[in-house]
Amino acid sequence: MRDPYAVLGINKSASPEEIKQAYRAKAKKLHPDLNPGRQDIERQFKDVSAAYDLLADPTKRAQFDRGEIAADGSPRFRHGGAGAGSTGGFRYRQGQAPRGQAGGDDLFDQIFGVFGQRGRRGWSPNYGTEDEHAGPPAPLTINANVPFLTAVKGGTHLVRLPTGKDVNVHVPPGTTDGTRLRLPGQGRPGSNGKTGDAIVEITIDEHPILERYEGDIVSDVPISLHEAVLGARVQVETIDGPVTLTVPEGSNGGTRLRLRNKGVPNADGTPAGWHYVTLQIVLDDPGDPELIAFLRSRVNNHAGSI
Repeated sequence: MRDPYAVLGINKSASPEEIKQAYRAKAKKLHPDLNPGRQDIERQFKDVSAAYDLLADPTKRAQFDRGEIAADGSPRFRHGGAGAGSTGGFRYRQGQAPRGQAGGDDLFDQIFGVFGQRGRRGWSPNYGTEDEHAGPPAPLTINANVPFLTAVKGGTHLVRLPTGKDVNVHVPPGTTDGTRLRLPGQGRPGSNGKTGDAIVEITIDEHPILERYEGDIVSDVPISLHEAVLGARVQVETIDGPVTLTVPEGSNGGTRLRLRNKGVPNADGTPAGWHYVTLQIVLDDPGDPELIAFLRSRVNNHAGSI
């Protein structure tokens, strides 16, 4: 993979929030579900995911900036001469000192302390792979766009991992934007046979009608002037589907009505919050001739009485 900063189209001084925004913009555009059959787009999507995975981790980002690791996360070594005291990249058996040393531990530590690690098998250059003492790789972070109603009510959402594998992710009720869900064993494989976890960061899609405000749902409902003046029963879209709402007689535009137990559910799925409906008076187009004539007569009668 090329420079992760170039892949995301950001500067090296980009803040974590700028990195996240750049990733989300590109991930939405390049997601395989939106580009079926486009292998070139799929490769770009994997590159973007890998770049974000590296730069979103402060430790790995710092290592990359210092030139300690490559863009794919593998270590970089600054090889010196292969004279006395140099390992030359070879693995040493336990108890064996590098050539040119007697006991070797002190000087060896000074030279190779940054790169070497000592285990039951002795000294070996640290190539960033896991031995029998190491844990699984760091979690792999990916972004997933989840429908509004799935995030509010809970459910499952199909997510494609950078490996190309599709997995169903359980989204709890009341999930908020930026929630991070862990998928055990769905990350990168390690050289020690262990597989790391995947972290799914949730981005919630907008709903065409409904909005969320903390534990409540809000929406606007258009009504005619007749319905506002005389009252009416109108259909309102909620998270559970359409319901009938009674508009009181003589309602004004901007009046807020509420629906009980139609807000964002609790984590266990029990009802919580309200659904607030704001009435918006909309005149007919074209205007009702009878209504216009009536209003004109009322205005003229009022003017004549002054």
